Amino acid sequence: MQTIAVPYDFSPYAEAALDFAVQLSQKTKAKIKLIHVIEYPLASTFNVTGEVEADEQMDKIFTLELIKKANEKMKSVLQSYEGKAEVHEIILMGNAYNGITAQIEELNADLIIMGTKGATGLKELLVGSNTEKIVRNAHCPVLAIHKKGDITTIQDVVFATDLDETHHKVLKAFNDFRNLLNAKLHLVWVDTPYNSVNEDLGKERLEAIAQKNQLKNYKVHIAKAFKPEEGILSFSWQIKANLIGMSTHSHKGLVHLFVGSVAEDVVNHATIPVWTCSIK
Repeated sequence: MQTIAVPYDFSPYAEAALDFAVQLSQKTKAKIKLIHVIEYPLASTFNVTGEVEADEQMDKIFTLELIKKANEKMKSVLQSYEGKAEVHEIILMGNAYNGITAQIEELNADLIIMGTKGATGLKELLVGSNTEKIVRNAHCPVLAIHKKGDITTIQDVVFATDLDETHHKVLKAFNDFRNLLNAKLHLVWVDTPYNSVNEDLGKERLEAIAQKNQLKNYKVHIAKAFKPEEGILSFSWQIKANLIGMSTHSHKGLVHLFVGSVAEDVVNHATIPVWTCSIK
C-alpha cells in the first residue's frame, strides 16, 4: 500500500476518515492524499491559483475568497497531523464526485477512505451519496468510515460472501487488509428465503473457500435473514464485529436502479467501518 486517497470536506465524517488513514499510514508508511473539491456553479471558469475567466467581478471575489478559506483550513489540518504521517493536499473546483474520482484515478490510489453519514429513505433511493457512488465505481478498495475509532481495537472482522468464486480476488485483497490489522476473520454467508442452502453444505463450501485462499485465524458462519444486507448487519452486531468487508458488482444505470447493491445498503446503514471492492 503506497497511496491512500481521502476525500475531505472538513466535516466530522471526513475527519474520522483522515484519522483512520493516518493510523493505517503509520502501519504501512503509505502517503495520504487529501482531496478537497470546492463546489460552485461557475467553478469550471476558475482554478485554485486564482486565475479567472468570468466577467462578473463579484463572482471573482467570492470564488477567490472560497479558495483562500479552503487553503487556510487545509493548512490547519495538515499542521495537526505533522509528524504523524505524510499527508499532501489537493484542492480542486468543480463537481465533488467528478473531481474526486478523476483525482483517484490519476493518483492510482491503493485505497480510498471516505467519511460517510449514510443515507436513508427517499434520499437513499433517489440520490444516495458521493460515498455510495464511489463504492459503486471505484477501481480500488473503498473503506467507508462513520466515526472516529482506534485502529488497534479492530479485533473481529466480517467478510460476507455469496459462495461465488468470482469473489475470490476480492477476498484475497480483504485478507491482506485484515492481516494489517491482525484481526480474526469471520467468513459469513447469509441464508435467505430466495437463496437458501443446507447449513452443513454451506459451511463446507465456506471452508473450501477458506482453504483455497489459504486463510488463517478465521471462522465460518451461516446467518439467516430475509435480505442479505439485514443478515450481514445483524450478524456483525451479534459478534460485536469492528469492520465489515464485502464485494460489489458495480451495477450501473437501470440495472442498479432495479437490482440495487447489497454493499451500498450495508455502507448506508452500518455503524462500523465497511470495506468494499468491485469484483471487476
